[in-house]
Amino acid sequence: MNAPLPVVLAVALLSAAIATMPVDAAPRKKNTRTLAAVSPAASVAQPPTDRFLACDVRVRDYLREGGAVTRVTKIEVDDARLQLNIQHEYGEAGKSSRKYLRGDTEEEMRKNLRGILDEFAAAAKAATAGRAWYVVAARKVMPDPREGSGETTSPWTAVVLADFDGKCRPITFYQSVDRTKLDPELNKKLDE
Repeated sequence: MNAPLPVVLAVALLSAAIATMPVDAAPRKKNTRTLAAVSPAASVAQPPTDRFLACDVRVRDYLREGGAVTRVTKIEVDDARLQLNIQHEYGEAGKSSRKYLRGDTEEEMRKNLRGILDEFAAAAKAATAGRAWYVVAARKVMPDPREGSGETTSPWTAVVLADFDGKCRPITFYQSVDRTKLDPELNKKLDE
């Protein structure tokens, strides 16, 4: 009589486990169907991609008091001088200011150098992919990275922005933009 009791208990536990399996599986199937129905609608509801990608807000903020924006077509890296030569749709913006190596030891400076060169390579890649912009804006809306700069002859300043992996990054600033040296088409955009 003792032998049938464990067999009966084992059969009862096995039956209970089998009986609950379809109950657990049923809601999962139902949820799968509702998720499949929602996914296409959710992808359609996304807003269209902005032409300035991740730099959409920053570009428009700089242009609120006038200015012009043009796509950067090429960024040449001068890895010896640690500076960039920026070219845009209307010509050449010129060379960027030089980056300086920071660090107390040679290893820290080497690490800083690798970071700068990686940033330069990403900027050049963004320019060739059409994800970089040269923005000429009124001086009063641009942040002044160097306080006390004596070069304030022009009311115009410029910044090069690039979209790196969905984040807007400033590449370089131009403290003063001489309108007489700009392409006539770009100069006309500044007057609009």
